[in-house]
Amino acid sequence: MRRATLLAAALALAACSPEFDPASRIEKLRVVAIQAEPPELDPAGAATLTSLVLRADFATVPSRTTTVVHLACVPIPGDPAPTPCVTLSSLRDPAAALGEGARQACAPGQAGGPPWPAIALAGIEACVGTRCGPAPAGAAALLPPRLAVPEGFAFPPAGPERVLGVQVVDLAFALDATPDELVAGIGTACPAGDVAANLARLWAEREHVLSTKRVLIGGPDAPTGQRNHNPAVTGIVAGGTPLDPADATTLLAGEAGLAPELPAGPAGEPEIYTKLDAAGAPIETGPEEWVYSWFATAGDLDELHTRSGESDRWSYSAVRGPVRLGVVVRDLRGGTAWAVRDVVVR
Repeated sequence: MRRATLLAAALALAACSPEFDPASRIEKLRVVAIQAEPPELDPAGAATLTSLVLRADFATVPSRTTTVVHLACVPIPGDPAPTPCVTLSSLRDPAAALGEGARQACAPGQAGGPPWPAIALAGIEACVGTRCGPAPAGAAALLPPRLAVPEGFAFPPAGPERVLGVQVVDLAFALDATPDELVAGIGTACPAGDVAANLARLWAEREHVLSTKRVLIGGPDAPTGQRNHNPAVTGIVAGGTPLDPADATTLLAGEAGLAPELPAGPAGEPEIYTKLDAAGAPIETGPEEWVYSWFATAGDLDELHTRSGESDRWSYSAVRGPVRLGVVVRDLRGGTAWAVRDVVVR
């Protein structure tokens, strides 16, 4: 009797539970992935930041512009205190705290703190369709998406960070706005503060989303030959046939197995690397594990993630019209790459 009562309660609870859309379905503005090239920095290096932005209205408004503002926090090696970027990313409305963040971005280093700003402007991207890059013109073109190790950054003479490195947190604020709107009124004294103020003002008015990316600054005592590289994926294979990279591929409504298309040779194979402990001693040597995340603007995907050698199944029997498919590959060490293809379902 008690078991039957518990079963009935469980069924009633399941019936009342809300149904959530799968994470693989693109129904609004999404920053699906962010790539840093290179994915691991030298202690005095820099990386180019590129976002993958997907929108459900890609076919009806193909020229719609999304602007991505990158604000980054570089921690003090050996200091366990969280950076402002970690605090901002945990807020329900992170843009509401950008006023303080803007002041910190323009303030000189505090006594006992780093000589670099607590929050730095790491550049602005203009995204049209699936292509994101530096703004093509205007003041925003002078702020390319670039994450640089700040001047004065140094590792302590001892400690695990000299082997394991430290992680920079990049906050990517994607906004339904043009780059010109984000740099309106920008000055030379504190461009980061001016951009942050414009972002905070527009955040409440426009469609938006916040994403984070962590980028490793490699420690000086880690083997330089083990610096990570981004993985590679050159396309998407549907039903055994590579999808056209230049034009939309026409498909008949139904189902298809999806698999990543990889480059030939070492570029399409996981890297071999050695895991180290905090003292620099080797733990084990082996290949990376590449994990693939799948996305679609219509239809249903069986799996959100697949691994090397596995395929996903995309069901689109009830779909008609244009669909955008995307696959993101991550090496679980900070490296990222992706491919996006368009299809038309008849």
